[in-house]
Amino acid sequence: MNMRKLLLVCLATLFSGAALAQNGGMTDVIYLQNGSIIRGTIIEQIPGKSLKIETRDGNIFVYQMDEISKMTREQTQNRYGVANRTLRFQAKPKGYAGFVEAGYGFGVGRLSPDLSTEYRAANRFEIDIINGYQFNPYCFVGLGVGFNIFTNAEKNSISIPVFIQGRFNLLDKHTSPFFALNIGYNIDTRRGEVRKKSSYGTTTITYPGGIMLEPTVGIAHRLSNRTSITFGISYSLMQFNNKVTYEYYDETETEKVRNRPQAVRLKLGITF
Repeated sequence: MNMRKLLLVCLATLFSGAALAQNGGMTDVIYLQNGSIIRGTIIEQIPGKSLKIETRDGNIFVYQMDEISKMTREQTQNRYGVANRTLRFQAKPKGYAGFVEAGYGFGVGRLSPDLSTEYRAANRFEIDIINGYQFNPYCFVGLGVGFNIFTNAEKNSISIPVFIQGRFNLLDKHTSPFFALNIGYNIDTRRGEVRKKSSYGTTTITYPGGIMLEPTVGIAHRLSNRTSITFGISYSLMQFNNKVTYEYYDETETEKVRNRPQAVRLKLGITF
């Protein structure tokens, strides 16, 4: 960098600092063509090409000028003339996003002794990890894997759901309601065969797993442009396809038994 460019940079920094000192309650606002709104401080601008903006939580974004519909400066003071420190965080327009959610499901209905020895509703602790793509501030699609521990079933049975999730935020605001839907396959970890012998013959049970479905409604609250916490209530339906073979004397009989452990699930999550 030659001396002329260095002088120009210093002058720009000086004038920017003076402007900020005079307008401490102002913030730069960029309105993108895709509808997103970014608030922060413009730290670099190349006329006709691009600009760089730093948000309040330290994130830096670069946008081409053809991505921007307009730029303004807005007052961030409250009605008492005091600078407002609680700026509204913005969801990033698009890119990678991830979720971790944990919760507890309260069983609904009763199951056969294969899963719950006393015909009890199957309560379970659940944790899900989802990774995917944020298409805009409203729509996310990703792949997830979960771990479900049935706390009152025989031998604390564990299942592993693998699923696709679609998540839809209703608002592009600091706090927004959302709807999510998980659809996938539930892997039963009780793999292999269980053989039970009696005086009448032998009973063999296999556990091939089954489908899963879980709609969720909830609230997402942003902690920063990248991070938010979520609280949701979901209805969880899983299916276990048990294959039972009876062998007695010289006869063999096979039947399929479907257990559907349903639960109302309360869950807390974090996005990153």
